Amino acid sequence: MRLTATLFSMLLATVSACKPASFKSVDDAAEAIPETAVSDDALGDTTAPSIVDEPIESVEVVTVEGKLQIPAPVSTDEEVKVACADAKKNGTLKSKAIPLFFPAKTTTCEFEKNNNLSRKNEVLRARREEFVDLPLQGMTRLCNMKFDAPQQVMRFDDEIMITLNSLVVASSQDYSTRSKNLNDQLVYANGLGVDANGLVSYKWLPPNGMQNLEYFNGKLYKYCLGLDPKQADFDQLCQIPKTSTNGDMKLTLPQDAFLKLAAKAGLVLDKQIATPPKAQLGFITTGDNDDSDCQHLDFRMTVTIDYIP
Repeated sequence: MRLTATLFSMLLATVSACKPASFKSVDDAAEAIPETAVSDDALGDTTAPSIVDEPIESVEVVTVEGKLQIPAPVSTDEEVKVACADAKKNGTLKSKAIPLFFPAKTTTCEFEKNNNLSRKNEVLRARREEFVDLPLQGMTRLCNMKFDAPQQVMRFDDEIMITLNSLVVASSQDYSTRSKNLNDQLVYANGLGVDANGLVSYKWLPPNGMQNLEYFNGKLYKYCLGLDPKQADFDQLCQIPKTSTNGDMKLTLPQDAFLKLAAKAGLVLDKQIATPPKAQLGFITTGDNDDSDCQHLDFRMTVTIDYIP
């Protein structure tokens, strides 16, 4: 079953082919156009989601590697899929909309700090990690997540990645061991690890981390959870513009892929769990050597969680 989930829809400010010395203030960007996140329920329920009034703001951290404690799943993703389908039929499926805010970052990467390396052209030398914790109180089964963004002006440099509990949801370039260039050749022998279900684990430090991987600007396929670059509709379902270019970002998530990710991320919940585990959404920007790297303008999106109470 394939469920449509808008990951982002945005316009990027024009950036010249030659990278600027640094980003200007966000005041020079066009004002974002407010829009209420509205989309079809992932399982066909038309009930309007409850909404968290205030946006949850991201927090920049040094690294989260090894900090998240992922509990063992209490049931399989197939069991959850059946439970979610039943909830849809009997009217107990609920939705909760959570607005998120990632404030603009207009300073360059912290080169040579926090496990970042010195500047080197066309090599992944630094990153900036921002995270928000999604509130899961009152949820016993997560059935799907949708990612929606109002129309807004945004730009990023060099590349971006969205993660959930250190598992990659989408990335403007694929840095995994399965990554291929546009000539269909494997690229990274020591890239991000991929499990038997095709789930990619985000890490910065080696082994199987992004640090010091070669940076092939515009020469690799992008990555979207559960989608194959060789399928005919890949570019339609996985729309992510390249660095420093204008374009829309949209993602269509297969439900099966999300449930597998939720299971590995420790988000297959149960009524017996008194305190829900963390659902930590990450927004990561990378850089090689430029003053404009690891930067982005204000970014807002809404995560809508379909769940069983």
